[in-house]
Amino acid sequence: MPTLLWLSHPLDPAAPRPPAIPAPELSWFLTVEKDGANVQMLRLANHTGTHLDTPRHVISDGAAIADFPPEELIYSRPVVIDLQAEDGEIVGPEKIEPHAGALAGADLALFRFGSEKFRMSDPGRFSTRCPGLGIPAGRWLREKFPRLRALGMDVPSVATIAHLDETMAVHHALLGGAGRKFIIIEEMHLAADLSGLREVRVSPWLVKGMDSGPCTILGVLD
Repeated sequence: MPTLLWLSHPLDPAAPRPPAIPAPELSWFLTVEKDGANVQMLRLANHTGTHLDTPRHVISDGAAIADFPPEELIYSRPVVIDLQAEDGEIVGPEKIEPHAGALAGADLALFRFGSEKFRMSDPGRFSTRCPGLGIPAGRWLREKFPRLRALGMDVPSVATIAHLDETMAVHHALLGGAGRKFIIIEEMHLAADLSGLREVRVSPWLVKGMDSGPCTILGVLD
């Protein structure tokens, strides 16, 4: 029997977040004691916690969440790549190139930068000094691996947050182009042993008009 594993973090108001993202708020609207049933209100930015970026995030007429049929969010050829990187490092193609053989047949690349271990123990380090990809790395991945349909990582942004002026456009490098159907999954839970990973299923919040949003991710291991 396969093993199932969450590859996403639960939404948590206490979790770290990038400086531009406000803390989510979970409050009571109705309670069992007063109203006979519990109903809660959730307020958050759509790029909170484990979430996916679609082309609409940076391209005004790009594909949004609702434009992806469910079969396009199931990945049967995932590959996990360990890219240990320094705080604030802008990762270039030269660091990924040794893994080109593994990436060649993949439909989903999961990059482990090694930052997840700081997520709760040192939230400031995780949310402001995490490594990320530079624009050349994004272009290289797109050009070299046309079968790749998604990129996931254990850091809160594919861009290097400490160097957003230099790296924010890596989103455009990966997501841009007419009819492009690609997603970036940020702040994944990748700390477990994923050596037997054979399938990844991404379930986003389906909200009409929302460009990107929180998602639940299931890994299937042999």
